[in-house]
Amino acid sequence: MDDVGSWFALPWVLAALLALPLLPRGRGWPWRAAVLAALVVALAQPQRPAIEDRVAVLVDVSDSVGDAGIGAEATLARALGADATVYRFAGDVARVDAGSVGAAAGTTTPAAAVDPGRTDVARALAVALADGARRVVLVSDGIDSTSAGMPSSAAVPVDVVVLPTTANARLEALTAPDRVTPGASIEAVALVDLDRGARVVLRPELNGVALDPVELDLEAGRHAIPFRVAAPTDADPRAESALRIGATLEVDFAQPTGDDAQTTEVAVAARGAVLVIGDPAAAALLRAQGLDVEEATPDRVAAPFDPAAVVLRAGAGDFTPGQLELLARYVDQGGGLLMTGGPQGFGLGGWYRTPLESTLPVRSDVRTEVTVPQVAMVMVLDVSQSMAAGQPSRLELAKRGVIDVVDLAFETDLLGLIVFSDPSSTRWAFELRPATESGKRAMRDATLAVQPQGGTVLGPAYEQALGALAASGAAIQHVIVLSDGKLYDGQGAFAGSAPDWEATAAGARLGRITTSAIAIGADADRVALEGLARGGGGRFYEAFDTATLPRLFTNEALTASRDLLRDERVAPEGRRHPLSPFEGPAPTVDAYVATTLAPTGEPLFVALDDEPLLAVGRAGLGRSAALTTDLNAWAGDFGRWSELPAVLGGVVRWLQARPEPYSATARPRGGVLDVVVDAVVAGAYVNDRPLVARFQGSETELRQVAPGRYVGELPVRGSGGTLVVSDGAEVVARHSVATPDPELAGGDGGAALAALAERSGGDVLTVAELSEYRPAGSATAAPLWGWAAALAFALLLAELAWRRFAPDPIDVSRSDAR
Repeated sequence: MDDVGSWFALPWVLAALLALPLLPRGRGWPWRAAVLAALVVALAQPQRPAIEDRVAVLVDVSDSVGDAGIGAEATLARALGADATVYRFAGDVARVDAGSVGAAAGTTTPAAAVDPGRTDVARALAVALADGARRVVLVSDGIDSTSAGMPSSAAVPVDVVVLPTTANARLEALTAPDRVTPGASIEAVALVDLDRGARVVLRPELNGVALDPVELDLEAGRHAIPFRVAAPTDADPRAESALRIGATLEVDFAQPTGDDAQTTEVAVAARGAVLVIGDPAAAALLRAQGLDVEEATPDRVAAPFDPAAVVLRAGAGDFTPGQLELLARYVDQGGGLLMTGGPQGFGLGGWYRTPLESTLPVRSDVRTEVTVPQVAMVMVLDVSQSMAAGQPSRLELAKRGVIDVVDLAFETDLLGLIVFSDPSSTRWAFELRPATESGKRAMRDATLAVQPQGGTVLGPAYEQALGALAASGAAIQHVIVLSDGKLYDGQGAFAGSAPDWEATAAGARLGRITTSAIAIGADADRVALEGLARGGGGRFYEAFDTATLPRLFTNEALTASRDLLRDERVAPEGRRHPLSPFEGPAPTVDAYVATTLAPTGEPLFVALDDEPLLAVGRAGLGRSAALTTDLNAWAGDFGRWSELPAVLGGVVRWLQARPEPYSATARPRGGVLDVVVDAVVAGAYVNDRPLVARFQGSETELRQVAPGRYVGELPVRGSGGTLVVSDGAEVVARHSVATPDPELAGGDGGAALAALAERSGGDVLTVAELSEYRPAGSATAAPLWGWAAALAFALLLAELAWRRFAPDPIDVSRSDAR
């Protein structure tokens, strides 16, 4: 309740009211007493206290400030006197009794009453306004740890006093690998931020057991302090266990300790063996790096197929179409695969346009801006009646392969197609012509018009092809022969001397014309076709599965028309990458297979014209890598380089990392942790699961917002910890979160306070100004003496009227006597 002194400018004049009973009694005495009382009140100068005098002083006592504001509290209380109400606040608000103003926070306001681990300025302002404050003095460092942050304005003027933030030492983060194998040596790194130089003691622990401390003298700023722990060797190889690593920070100056500890969890699980197919040198290197290796043949690729990782040095022809699909699906669903170079690597091994090539970080189609030699190629295609077998037919698949070759050609390349059956039916479907856009359209139309007919006589068609190529003058001249049956040259109706196909092709080779052959099915003339390829210096393919025909055509065209083997000594150049610390020249490599970098590829080492030598990438849920040289023959000094085993070992370990079915991520946002969980198992989204997230003692049910995606929010009330996600009683994900305590994270609180003062109409005050502080307008009160004087005058008029019109009591008594 406001005292009398605040309502009267001259309260001592009111003492005259005590003399009123001494006035002589008589007719009209009450009127005269009321008039005199009103005049006395008017002379005491009554006033209504100005509303600006209702000042609330809000003093921040959170951990980031401590008792720094208590002195300002006492100074303001003396300056304002009874006009102020003092509150202390942090996460909550408590009113301070007059006798406790200026006393240490811990002795007058229990910590539990204001929750010093947080700062909520908006709540403090709301409490002051609810108590009737018309002006606020806010004493704080401006650090608001709520998710909403510092209010931008207020309904009443807010004067601010900016306090310095307490000097602090923070253990901001503790990092370690997400997953290790039993017995692994684990390097953990503590990230420390010091507001001032100090003697630092870092006390690590493993599963609650203290380890040897790390002691350092550090300057102010950020520092990374590494330490090592060992994973247990007795972990169950069939199950996964969690290793809890913690650290606590100590310094030699007084400071808040709420952000001096961090913990993280590391999953310990045995990895399966790395499957190595066809690359003994890579297998030996990986064993030397401590990896478990299984060497096998292509037959090992069979369902169920789930090795820890795959290293592959083989040709696409060594695998069935089903095996190729299985390998591609393995990578797409989370597996890791490294393809290495060699005689059957990449484009040399027919991997172009296979399902697996799309998962690799490189492509076999070497299309660059550099000048390439002109290529002349004639495809000699068997169109006998036997080619009509199958659904789709062999001929239709072969025509599809021809069209793919047309699409692959550069516009300067010359392409031709001869179809053969009986000698009289042998003809050009389209003669040698440049593969321009209009030329390609004509080639496609002519190919699609080819129909099966007649027998199988190759000689006339092969001679026409050689003649056309010899006249072309192209730098590269090549013939591809495809047939599914026995060649009848020199037999039956075509009697004569049987041709020596190998000698014929060898003679063409002397004229720089090479020949390759594709035999379709078990009835093909394998001896004749293989002799053609051997004599012609080309390649021989057996296509027992007709579905592979288009791919065989395009791979043969690619291999024959492009110089895919770079067999000159080259010094690779390292590129900066998280998987390799090397940047700049590396030891020379003798040869490698030319490829181009895929859009998703990331090079670690490059060779001529930035062609990748070692590259990595992601495909679907999995990972892939490509080493385009051959560790068994071509790697040269690069293969003997002492640093290469560590690099390749690191790449293969990266390939072994499998995406968890439930992947949890978390991002601190003020005093809130935003949680996202993605659930994908075997490439399929996991939906409608009752997931619950727990962090720092709080938990929340996650809500599904998209296929396989769940989100939620949790409060941040400390410095870091492990986010645990469970599906019922089963823990499905763990994620270590470094959450700098928002109360102690620092920041420019002064700027936020100044903005609040400016927008609310208040002022920014210094501590030195507080002893003379008076709120704006507090010297003026609303005068009320006029109302008292008017009342006295009205009473006087009323008395006069009463005297004029009221009958005299004496006259009345005389009248009664008569």
